[in-house]
Amino acid sequence: MFESQCAASMWSRSGRMRLTRLYLAGFKSFAAPTEILLPAERVAIVGPNGCGKSNLIDAIRWVLGESSAKQLRGQSLDDVIFAGSGQRPAASQAVVELSFDNSARRLSGPFGAYDQIVIRRSLGRDGQSRYNINQTRVRRRDVVDLFLGTGVGARSYSVIEQGQINRVVDAKPEDLRAYLEETAGISLYRERRRETESRIQQTQDNLSRLSDIADELGRQKSQLERQARTAERYRELQKKRRRQVVEQAAVQVVLTERANAVLEAEWQTAQAHMTTAAERMAQVELQCAQMDEARTSAQSDLQQVQARQYQLAAEQAQLQGRLGELAARIESTEQQRQDDLAQRTRLEAACTRLQAELSRLSEERHALESQRQQAVEQRARAQAELRAADTHLNEMRAEWARSHDDLARPQQDLAAAKAEHAALLRQLQRLETERASVISRDFTEPMAASIQQIQDAETRMGALEQSHSAGEVVLAEQQTVLAELSERAAAMQKEAQTLRQNADALKAERRGLERALAAHQTSKDDAPGAERLIQLLANAHADAWWGHALGAGIEAACVDDLDALMVAWRADQIPATGWWVAPDSQWSEPKSDLEQTPSPNDALAPWLRDWQHTRHPSPSLNEALAQRHTLPSGHCFVLADGWQVGRHWIGRGGSDQAAVRLAQQTRLAELQQAGTEAETTAEQAQIEYQRIQNRLAQQRKQVERLVAEQHQFEQQRQRLHWSLEDLRRQYQQLEQQQADRAAKVVRMEAEHKQLSADRAQLEDTIRRLEQIVAQARSARDAFNARQQTAEQAVQVLRRQAGEAGQALQQLERSVDRNQHQFEQAQQSLARDEAQMVQIDQRLAQFADRLDGLITQQSERQAEFTALSARQHEIAQAEKAALALVHEHTQAVQTVGVERHETQVVLEKARAAVQALELQRAQLAVREDHAGEALTQALDQWRDDQQSLDAEAIKRLADIPSIAEAQAAELATLEQQIARLGAVNLTAIEAFAEAEARKSELDGQIEDVQAALDQLQEAIRTLDKQTRAQFRSVFDAVNARIGPLFVQLFGGGEARLELSGADDLDAGVLLFAKPPGKKVTQLSLLSGGERALTAVALIFALFELNPAPFCILDEVDAPLDEANVGRFCAMVSAMSDRVQFLFVTHNKTTMASASALVGVTMREAGVSRIVSVDVDRAVQLLES
Repeated sequence: MFESQCAASMWSRSGRMRLTRLYLAGFKSFAAPTEILLPAERVAIVGPNGCGKSNLIDAIRWVLGESSAKQLRGQSLDDVIFAGSGQRPAASQAVVELSFDNSARRLSGPFGAYDQIVIRRSLGRDGQSRYNINQTRVRRRDVVDLFLGTGVGARSYSVIEQGQINRVVDAKPEDLRAYLEETAGISLYRERRRETESRIQQTQDNLSRLSDIADELGRQKSQLERQARTAERYRELQKKRRRQVVEQAAVQVVLTERANAVLEAEWQTAQAHMTTAAERMAQVELQCAQMDEARTSAQSDLQQVQARQYQLAAEQAQLQGRLGELAARIESTEQQRQDDLAQRTRLEAACTRLQAELSRLSEERHALESQRQQAVEQRARAQAELRAADTHLNEMRAEWARSHDDLARPQQDLAAAKAEHAALLRQLQRLETERASVISRDFTEPMAASIQQIQDAETRMGALEQSHSAGEVVLAEQQTVLAELSERAAAMQKEAQTLRQNADALKAERRGLERALAAHQTSKDDAPGAERLIQLLANAHADAWWGHALGAGIEAACVDDLDALMVAWRADQIPATGWWVAPDSQWSEPKSDLEQTPSPNDALAPWLRDWQHTRHPSPSLNEALAQRHTLPSGHCFVLADGWQVGRHWIGRGGSDQAAVRLAQQTRLAELQQAGTEAETTAEQAQIEYQRIQNRLAQQRKQVERLVAEQHQFEQQRQRLHWSLEDLRRQYQQLEQQQADRAAKVVRMEAEHKQLSADRAQLEDTIRRLEQIVAQARSARDAFNARQQTAEQAVQVLRRQAGEAGQALQQLERSVDRNQHQFEQAQQSLARDEAQMVQIDQRLAQFADRLDGLITQQSERQAEFTALSARQHEIAQAEKAALALVHEHTQAVQTVGVERHETQVVLEKARAAVQALELQRAQLAVREDHAGEALTQALDQWRDDQQSLDAEAIKRLADIPSIAEAQAAELATLEQQIARLGAVNLTAIEAFAEAEARKSELDGQIEDVQAALDQLQEAIRTLDKQTRAQFRSVFDAVNARIGPLFVQLFGGGEARLELSGADDLDAGVLLFAKPPGKKVTQLSLLSGGERALTAVALIFALFELNPAPFCILDEVDAPLDEANVGRFCAMVSAMSDRVQFLFVTHNKTTMASASALVGVTMREAGVSRIVSVDVDRAVQLLES
């Protein structure tokens, strides 16, 4: 299967997959939605530096799953979203779509059936990337897995970004190996191997965890087994204890009812005393309330008088504050008026001084204006003279420039003619050398040898194709047989495992029963060779009733003759304790109306006749009690739950254990038979599974041998195919070289004639130009002397004009300074006069304000005097109210003493009633508890015994002697329960669950171990096949890189080597030696040589496994014109199998493209697209 999948990932010449469309919106500099159609096989992306060409390459890598911002030339992934420009806001998300034509069905997987595959990736400002394939939401891994093995990926050899072509040469061995693995289609299986290793690690962790759980369960099971035995003993004691609790609860109910009657009489008496005390207390409370009301009224009057007094005091204080405030305002107003009077005096003096200053500045300004007019006239005369001199000098300079140009042009023509003449001489020499070399070369013999090699290779290729087809038919048949055997082996293994688990479960249950029975067995030495009665009953599958009926007799040893047994007993040959039973063969059926219990079978009847005659079945305890008077002497009823009822007795002994042992013994017999059958079936299934496994191993070896043979055939066929392609290409090259040789000789002869004619013409031109240069130099020297004299005169005039201008500037500054001082004095005078007007207005306002404040002060003083008189009257009323409050307070205190004495009497009566009520409540609680205890005990008893007469138990509880005996027995039972300590009642169920869980875990451990073995075997198989596939591809690439290197360099050699012995993880080393150089390290190559070496490696990979498209970002930048031509020729030759998209600035590379995509940036920061179909444009021009 591995070989077939790898072959499917290799290039198929019957169909192609190509990139048809690129859509961008908000990605880097492409702010607006942009759609780029890619109809041609060679598409060149062109444009000036910085316009966004490389952003298209980044977009393709980004949509293919690139997650590193550094690889996309950014600091973070948010940098791929358009950040805005001077005229556009920032985008909210970046979207890129790639459309592929998959009509050749090159892709596999869930989307391989589509003719058109559209991959979309979007990134919002929230930092979340979303991937879609044909409008279906997918993961990033789904996009990566879709192209595994095709050579397409974010970091595969199909995308060579700017500067990466040199990094291919400098790549580490493991990075070069990644290129070859992608070519071989191994990257897909590398990913699957990593997943398998992860699954192995998880399986090992699960296995370790299951082992730990199994060990812990083993320890817990031993402890639970001990706890289960203790729980059984605890349950038996609890059943006995609950019966005693029922009887004691009945006694407690009777005693509680008697005590309750006595307390009821005492409570009636105390209640009458409390009623009398309460009536007296009510009368005293009424008097106390009346006194409190009078005192409260007096206190209210006193509070009103005091409140009025406080209000008058506050009003008086407020008036005092207002009087003080008025005095302060009067003083402040008077002080402000005095300050304004002083300021007005100062302003009058300043105005007088400013008027004198204005007069002086006016006279000074008139004098400066006269001086400035004279300076202006003087500067105008100097400037006129300077302009006239400059005009004359400029005319002379123009004439000098014309004479200089007359000299420069002949000199330049002379130098160009001499350079052209030297170049012609070199071209003639080179042409003669090349013509001699071309004539000497002949390709006739190499072409004949190449034709013979092609014919031999085609013959070998046909023979291999026939052998390969026959092997594929045999391999398909053997693989079908292998699949059928694998399915049978899996089904048989599952069946055998199920049978083993069932057998283990039966064994575990049987061991548990054997341990339980071993703890209760009596000595087996009581009757040598005797079989026990319990074993006979178990073999006959008797029910549990016989265990209750026989009791301890169920452990009796069955003997043939009791007389012989007594002889042995007297001789001390058997123990003195135990049970023995002999068969009664002469027994006659007694006459009785009671139901007889049938024997389990006829063989057991003689051994059970004594018990069968005296023990009768009964369906319930109540029915047995009702019919007990019909029992003959010595007979009894036996119930299924262990109760036994005689004529004058009822009880339940230790027969429960006998019934349990009988059931266990019966189950043990069944388990022994079932266990034997299960083991036999499991062994047969294991034998069948082993037989199928042996056959499956043989079939696998056969299939592996056939797969290896087919793989060898495929490798040989591939090597022959590649050799045949190389031979055909070499023959085509030889034919082309032969045709080029003849055309080149003709072209060289015509070129030689033309160069000779051009040489003679250039020599005449050189002699004529030398004469013209000599004449121009003489005229230039004479003109230089006249120009120097004119320049000196201009310098003198320019200095005089400058001095006149400086004098004028100084006078203008003086005039400006005088004007500024005059304006400042005017502004100061106007400001002082305005302030004097404001001060006069404020003085008038201060006079009015003082009159008003004095009037307010007189009014507030009169109000203060009136308030002082009213305050004296309020003080007299307060004294009268205080005396009345004191009188009422004394009356309240007198009534309070009497109230306290009555309260003491009432509290004592209430305390007595409450004490009796508390005793009644306690007794009621005891009565309820006793009743509840009796009810709960009866319920529990019914739960345990199924049937019980509660009234009979209560009558027993009323008898004092029986109650005392039951109390003593209950104490004994509780001591026995206490000695057991803490009991885990769930231990029995937990022990059973632990055994089942342990068996289940053992099965899971076996399953996990088997799965782990299968995963490890899968890893080994993948490693073996990966080594073979990588070695095949490595040899093929190594065979192709040499010829491509020679084609690009015109000679030299290049090869690949492995850095280690293991083909699974060895790195790949690249060695290259250009013609004529001895290079020990690739770092010593020039930039162009490194680029051509990397191109040879990349194109070797493409020849072996062509990716759907190849993206080259300025790969031709370090190449010269000759190497660019070779590079373009190789791209054109390979474009019939690979679609090329290349970013370039080279015109030769542009000319080789079938379509041009121009990237412009007319708006700053925003890229736009202009597309041109070159082939279509040529067709339009020709038409």
